Amino acid sequence: MNNKYPWKQAIITGLIVGIFAIGSFTVADSLNKHFAWGVNTTTIRGLSGLLTLIILGVGIYTGMRSIKRSDSGKLTYGQALLAGCIIALTTGIITALVGFIYCNYINPGYAVYMLSESKKAMIADGKSPAEIAASMPGLRQQWTTGGQMLQALVGQTVCGTVIALIMALFVKSKK
Repeated sequence: MNNKYPWKQAIITGLIVGIFAIGSFTVADSLNKHFAWGVNTTTIRGLSGLLTLIILGVGIYTGMRSIKRSDSGKLTYGQALLAGCIIALTTGIITALVGFIYCNYINPGYAVYMLSESKKAMIADGKSPAEIAASMPGLRQQWTTGGQMLQALVGQTVCGTVIALIMALFVKSKK
């Protein structure tokens, strides 16, 4: 790989994913509040998360292609996988840091708000008061700043690695 690593693509992808995640969630949630779309906030957050995986996939593809171009069109499966993993891990770290900033400085009431929205979603799903009460400790942990950071780090890294495992099959050089 001529010691070429896709750091530029990794950092750009991480920043785009992080900013998109908080921006899309904030805008969609705000529109939902003002226009009463009736879409639960946890659903909006989930959809935003899925869209970040598409962005991550594009970043991984771009990084793999960049490494392939820099090595005269040669790219082994291992090189492609390494490029994808670097981008996935870097994106996970940046997204976790952006999540930390968001939860602590931009929207410090995020955990309380999301806990309330999660409870509303369970009520709407017909969960009993006992089921809701049993779910609350786990939800409290999930919506903490640390929980959000861990989900971003693990989610982006694991999903990005899976994307890289598959994408490397198609981007590697064909002998």
